Amino acid sequence: MNVDDVRQLGEMLRHYAESEAHKKQLFESQSVVWTNRIGELFDLIQQWLAPVLMPDLLVLSRDPYVAFSPSVPVKTSTFKTEKLTIVIVGKPVEFVPDVMGAAGQISLAVMGLTAARYGSVSLVGLPDGNWQWRKADGLKEPEVFAFDGDFLASQLQVLIPRERG
Repeated sequence: MNVDDVRQLGEMLRHYAESEAHKKQLFESQSVVWTNRIGELFDLIQQWLAPVLMPDLLVLSRDPYVAFSPSVPVKTSTFKTEKLTIVIVGKPVEFVPDVMGAAGQISLAVMGLTAARYGSVSLVGLPDGNWQWRKADGLKEPEVFAFDGDFLASQLQVLIPRERG
């Protein structure tokens, strides 16, 4: 190995270290934005559901949560945020931050609403500040809906057992 190779190796390592540090810094500043957006979303959901909260029938809770992804393992993630759980007639519906993507894209997995064995529901934060409800079954294009209080209420209604009679 000659001196030029050693110097080139050193430069490559420094360049890599700088890019890793840059990625980490970007992720940390992005995490602050995501955490704020999630907090605002959960505040909104609480406002929408406040008039219909009832002990044992409709309860909301927010818990600390560290979001992670395949590229950011939980033990190194600096994305400390929260998850929201709505318990309606004993059935939990959880809003869990799960994807941190390019240009600050964020999505929350919504668990507890899909009856089908395959399929997922997620809330995706749009660049304009709004949120979009996406229902996917993996087979066709996801169904997309604007997310607001009335839409959320209509989704929660399906979890209430119908009286037979």
